[in-house]
Amino acid sequence: MFRKVIATSTASLLIALAFGAAPASAATVKNGTPCSKAGATTRAGGETFRCVKYALQKNAKLTWRSNDCTKTIAAYQKTNASVIGARAETAKTVAEIDAAIKSLEESITVLTPAVAAEVKVEQDRIAAIKVKLDAMKADTANLTKNAKNIKDYETAISWREITVRRLNTQITAFTSQIKKLNNEKNAANNNLSLIASGASTALSTARTICG
Repeated sequence: MFRKVIATSTASLLIALAFGAAPASAATVKNGTPCSKAGATTRAGGETFRCVKYALQKNAKLTWRSNDCTKTIAAYQKTNASVIGARAETAKTVAEIDAAIKSLEESITVLTPAVAAEVKVEQDRIAAIKVKLDAMKADTANLTKNAKNIKDYETAISWREITVRRLNTQITAFTSQIKKLNNEKNAANNNLSLIASGASTALSTARTICG
């Protein structure tokens, strides 16, 4: 009878260990709890955990990580890979833009004195024509006789003023191109900043969830 009681008690203890101890052990599983078999899974607190090396830590050992943790890490790694690619592409783009800007600035440096000299020639001619034009207009007694000459002088002045604007446009065209290129460079850098900011946010989210 005594042996039967012992046997019954032993069986009850084994059953208690089998069904009571396991949940207690599972309840201790959380992000960062050490584990031994890579790829193994378990459930605790309504979550599924996988035994992996924590990707956000160098030389990490195997630990349990929840699905939410591994998903946010994967999202961060994907975004961070985009940052690495974007950084290289942006550096290449900026280098090309800087080279183009330098070339334009050199052209402006060479062109400016030449254009200035041509503009001065045209402006001197305009001034000389205006002297004659003003004299003819002042000769009111011969306005009808000088009408054609007056018209020709006005046309000549108009064309030379167009020439002056065209000469100056050579410089402003280069300046406008430089401004456009600087805007493109700023846009490239801003885009990189946005991508990097997204990666930083993803990293912060992953660390918060993973604990």
